Amino acid sequence: MIPVPVAPGANSRNAAANKVESVIGSSRKPGITLVEMLVALSILSTILLPIGMFLVEYLRGSNELGDSHQVMNLLEEKMELVLTRPFSAIPIGSTEGKAVIFEGRSVIDLRPVDLGVQKVSFSLNVEVVPVEFSAIADPKTGRIERATVDDGMKRLTLRAVWGRKGERFLDLVAYKADL
Repeated sequence: MIPVPVAPGANSRNAAANKVESVIGSSRKPGITLVEMLVALSILSTILLPIGMFLVEYLRGSNELGDSHQVMNLLEEKMELVLTRPFSAIPIGSTEGKAVIFEGRSVIDLRPVDLGVQKVSFSLNVEVVPVEFSAIADPKTGRIERATVDDGMKRLTLRAVWGRKGERFLDLVAYKADL
């Protein structure tokens, strides 16, 4: 504020007020005060912090989802290899972390695989499932015949485990019939 000169004989009260105004007005420099900075930073942090946290979680989730897709593709590939083999070439029981060999040839490779910075381990569990058939033996009498085959089907469970402490896993289940 610009000081206003006081005319001689003017009211001394007005002169004192003008003098105070000129002193206060002249001490104020253009800029930002500390309080204004703190208010601006608090508003900015309440807006940017949640957005930053969202982006970090989004990227982390996207990375884990990509790993899951890659592991699922590996599982599908290994299961297709198992299902193309003869029924007798698939061993009953659990097999983990090694290649399954039948007649001198590798049927399926279950050794661990590196996926980025993590290791994926595989296991195959095969169990025999009895199959029961029902059919009409004699069309005239309508008598139903039942037949059970104890070793006619195998249930194949292929499992992949990965993560820092093995906390993530996927199972792929298929059935193979002895036709």
